[in-house]
Amino acid sequence: MPEENQKNGNQKVKYSRNLPEMAVPEKREPPSCDRCPAMACWPVYPADTLSGPDFCATKNYPDKVAEAKEIYMRDGLDREMQLVGARLEGMSSQTPPGGREINMAMTRIEEVALFARAMGYQKLGIAHCIGMIGEARALSEFFKARGFETYQVCCKVGGIDKLEVGIREDEKVRMLTYETLCNNIGQALILNDVGTDLNCMVGLCVGHDIAFTRYSKAPVTTIIVKDRRLGHNPAAALYNAYAPCNFYYARLSKGTSETGGR
Repeated sequence: MPEENQKNGNQKVKYSRNLPEMAVPEKREPPSCDRCPAMACWPVYPADTLSGPDFCATKNYPDKVAEAKEIYMRDGLDREMQLVGARLEGMSSQTPPGGREINMAMTRIEEVALFARAMGYQKLGIAHCIGMIGEARALSEFFKARGFETYQVCCKVGGIDKLEVGIREDEKVRMLTYETLCNNIGQALILNDVGTDLNCMVGLCVGHDIAFTRYSKAPVTTIIVKDRRLGHNPAAALYNAYAPCNFYYARLSKGTSETGGR
């Protein structure tokens, strides 16, 4: 257990008018929201928020929730982005008063455009995979039609030889050919130089997307997540992970299959 857990003692916090003062556990249960049977943090009534299981993150980390709320209450970029995001969620998913259903009204690229407009952003960067030049072009046209400036940088910018940075011949996509590196830090540095307000990732590889995000000065959002096998829809692997539809994913799951995992 982290040392801080042993220092909580009798600490109590109150971060909501709808909830009572909450004790910070001396020994926290690790967060396991994926196992929650109650979805207590999406309650019908405020009191239901505390109806979650013992491992509920709300119960185990009330001090961290309080800390996050304090950040949202301060004037500045963190508050502005949180409020704009929440308002956009309402615009995209709003239901009749008192309703519980979610009516999705907008696509992700529409939401990104509205978010950028609400934040006062004008210059949008697009860091794209070389295999998604077409998608990057279409996205750029979409944004330009709404009055934004766009700047596109391909992942292969600079044409750096993979062999020069330590990739072996047998590690290349196509051995015995000249193959260039995905230069995602370069993408970020170029867009930093342009001075973009928001950067959009389009199909960057796993790891490369992380590198881009680390070096981008502007906030980053994802338009397309690369998944070559599943048509760039990573969630499909999860939807096919359980019986009876786990033909593809059963090899990675410990669950039993009604189809024998074939």
